[in-house]
Amino acid sequence: MGKATSAFILILGCVIISDCSCTKSSDQDFNNRNSQIIAQWESVSDSILKSSGVPGMIIGIWAPDRNLEWVKGIGTANKATNMKPDPNMKFRIGSLTKTYTYTVLLQLVDENKLSLSDKLSLFLPNFPNAGSITIKMLCNHTSGIPDYTDVNQYFITLFNSPFKKWTSQDMIDLIKNEPFYFTPGTNFKYSNTNTIIAGMIIEKITGNAVGAEIQHRILDKLNLTNTIYPSDNRIPDSFIHGYGWGFETNTAALPDVSEAYDPSLAGAAGAIISDVYDLKTWVGHLYKGTLLKPETQAQRLTLVPAPGEDCEFYGLGIMFKTNPPMWGHTGTIFGSKNWAGYFPSENATIVINYNSTTAKPMVLATRLMNIYREAIKN
Repeated sequence: MGKATSAFILILGCVIISDCSCTKSSDQDFNNRNSQIIAQWESVSDSILKSSGVPGMIIGIWAPDRNLEWVKGIGTANKATNMKPDPNMKFRIGSLTKTYTYTVLLQLVDENKLSLSDKLSLFLPNFPNAGSITIKMLCNHTSGIPDYTDVNQYFITLFNSPFKKWTSQDMIDLIKNEPFYFTPGTNFKYSNTNTIIAGMIIEKITGNAVGAEIQHRILDKLNLTNTIYPSDNRIPDSFIHGYGWGFETNTAALPDVSEAYDPSLAGAAGAIISDVYDLKTWVGHLYKGTLLKPETQAQRLTLVPAPGEDCEFYGLGIMFKTNPPMWGHTGTIFGSKNWAGYFPSENATIVINYNSTTAKPMVLATRLMNIYREAIKN
């Protein structure tokens, strides 16, 4: 071997060694940055848990482009036993149920079984203003229909008969004499009654219960085996207990309401039980429109102004928050408050469950994702 050849091999070896060193250093920097992000997430979450008075929470954040996953339960899952939250625990997802119900309704649009421009009078001809309300208005809460949960009789019935089996007609009857919030199509007002009516339409068209349609059209297709449309007050398997009816002033003495009512009181608007892993999968499909035709998904993501603490805009059964930009939905029901959101610009997903209705998961979601965005920007 000549001197020139030996020198070349030596130089090449140095380059290879140098390149490997750079790669290892780069990987180390990447991992260190991820560790710093997680440390900040943990600090903020612990701080909010302490200041909010909420017993416990489960949080999941996934950012696959950075190989970053953080799923954790903190606080207390069961105050009677001091059991800690486990990320595999189930919980009531409340109004996140709406995303499933409206997806089924939009699938029926894809199947030409109804149109977003159809009038409610086709399905409920005796409902007030039915000739002025479209299916689309039900989906984006611009119908002006009053919310049955705003009626005092709803709570009177709940506390007198917590295990009552509610029908959709029961809920409709609660608002039959209530004034509309506004002329249909002229404004936005979130109303659970919109989704109850959407569920009734699904049942009229398919001949099946809305829970059964959600099961075979969504849960079975996406293998969401930890998601359940319940038939009674029981939460199957291990679950994080939920505390408080939502109006208590003493957050230190909230009652355990996990199984203290029948979820039929929320029906198509809020009955489902799930966990953070299934919600992570679902909210990605929700935004990407996996189960809908592209043109229908485009309509789903067409927004109307919806000012409030949870979002600034609302589509067809989906919320949009601008800062940071995320798509998803909140979910509130007695003893449980949730957020599941997808961030397209970061390809990141966040799911939060609080086991009390006294806290605001959107506040935490915003802080956690802004930490992430700031960290990867620098």
